[in-house]
Amino acid sequence: MVHAFFNPAQADKFNALAGRRDTTFIVTYFGIHGLGGVTRTLLAISGQKFTSINPEDWATNEKLKAPFGSMPLLAETSADGKTTIQIAESDAIERYLSKKIGLLGSNAFEETLINTFVSNAQFLQHAILSKYMTVKDPEVKAVNKEPLITANIVPWIKNNEQHLAANGSNGHFVGNKVTLADIKAVFLMDLIGCVTGDELISKSKTPAIWAVREELDKVENLAAWKKTEMYKDLSEKNFAALGFY
Repeated sequence: MVHAFFNPAQADKFNALAGRRDTTFIVTYFGIHGLGGVTRTLLAISGQKFTSINPEDWATNEKLKAPFGSMPLLAETSADGKTTIQIAESDAIERYLSKKIGLLGSNAFEETLINTFVSNAQFLQHAILSKYMTVKDPEVKAVNKEPLITANIVPWIKNNEQHLAANGSNGHFVGNKVTLADIKAVFLMDLIGCVTGDELISKSKTPAIWAVREELDKVENLAAWKKTEMYKDLSEKNFAALGFY
């Protein structure tokens, strides 16, 4: 039996909603920013309505229904409430939303560049999460830290500082406006900061990378989202669980 998320019967509904901007969303994820952070950021920037659900019965019920047994999950519903589509996996969700709201470039070249920077960021994100953030044994974590910094974090910083400088150090990876690549980089900056503090990334040490955060902070819808009680609650729980806001 084809899982509901992959059922071809969803195709027509999916394609119809993909171009709509009057839909609403439900993000299913734990009550922290975590891997749902970029998805919520994209929705906040878009100005579209969304709610967040942290299922209490995730491990005993909802997990079994998810196509890969993991979150985040995204549900999008039409304005009339009659049509709902579902998307799994953070990377797929982020790219879908970015294309929908115009943050994946304006042509094939820009889209490819953005996807390239995002894929590169995904590699580092996985390394930090698997080798450091989710490691419970403090001794193993300590052993992993230096190789993680040397082999993964430092090269990412060096390469992307150069790429951003080549784009004019304007706070954007592609062109002169916010894209998914910028949002992903700021998410990574927070993860890197959790490993190294401000030792490697700062306004003085990495001005081109730092400018990405400054430009993203100027987005009015995102600034408004960060003032909401939902965002503040997610930040507090994120700090308690992962050690950073």
